[in-house]
Amino acid sequence: MKGRYLNEKDIKEKSKIAVIGRLVARDIFKQEDPLGKFINIGSRAFKVVGVFQDSGGDVEESKIFMPYTTRQQILMGSDKIGNIALTFNPEIGASGAVKLGDDIKKFLKEKKSIDPTDPSGLFIRNVADEIERSMQFAGVLQIIVTFVGIGTLIAGIIGISNIMVFIVKERTKELGIRKALGASPSEIIKMIITESIFITAVSGIFGMVGGILILNSFDTGLHEYFITRPGVNIGIAVAATILLIVFGVVAGYLPAKRAAQIKPIIALRDE
Repeated sequence: MKGRYLNEKDIKEKSKIAVIGRLVARDIFKQEDPLGKFINIGSRAFKVVGVFQDSGGDVEESKIFMPYTTRQQILMGSDKIGNIALTFNPEIGASGAVKLGDDIKKFLKEKKSIDPTDPSGLFIRNVADEIERSMQFAGVLQIIVTFVGIGTLIAGIIGISNIMVFIVKERTKELGIRKALGASPSEIIKMIITESIFITAVSGIFGMVGGILILNSFDTGLHEYFITRPGVNIGIAVAATILLIVFGVVAGYLPAKRAAQIKPIIALRDE
C-alpha cells in the first residue's frame, strides 16, 4: 500500500479523493508516482491518495475506491446504498469466510424481517465461497496436469531412446571407420552420450520457453476463473529438464555401448 486508505474524515467531508488499484495506476500514470495527482471519473476530478495491491489478482487491482458519501452526492443527493462490500481477516481462512457470509445473511434477514426461505429477498455474493470451489477445481486440475506431465516425460524418454537407436544404426559405418582409425570404445560412447545430452537439453529448453509463451498468451482470459498471473514454476521446469537429460544419457548409453563393441570390419560391411 502506497499513500493511505479512506478514513472517517473523508466520509464525513464527502472528499473527492480516490484510492486506486495497482493496475489502474500503471495504466493511467505509467511510470509516474500517482500520489497527489488527479484522475477524472465522469466529469469530476478526484485526487489520488493511495495505491493498493491485492492478492486477489488483476481483477481486484483494477478497482477504484472513493468515500460512499461522495458517491451518494454524485447521485444527486441520494442516501441509498446499493451494496456493501466487506473484507475478512485472512487468519480465519476460506471456510471461516464462508461461515461469516452465512452469519451475515442470517442476521440481515432477521433484521429486515425477510423470510429465511426467500432466495430473492437478499442477495449476498461470497467471493470466498467461489474461491474455495475454484481451489477445489484447481486441486483436481493439478492432479490431472501432474499425470499428464509424467506421461509426457515418459513419452519423451521413449522418444529419445528411439532417436538414439536410429542415430547409432544410421552411423554404424561411420563408427566403424572411427574405430579403424584408432578411436577407443570410451570415445565412441562419450561422443554418442554427448549428442544425447545435446538433443535432450535443447528439447527441454525449447519446451520450457514454449510453455511460458503459451501461458502468457492465456493470462488475460483466465481472470473470471480466479486464475491470475499463470506461470511456469522455474524450479519444477528446470528439474524436469535435468531429469530428461539424465534419462537421455541412460537412453543414449545402451546403443552407444553396443556401437562401441562393433568390430570395424563388420561395421564397414553394413549397408
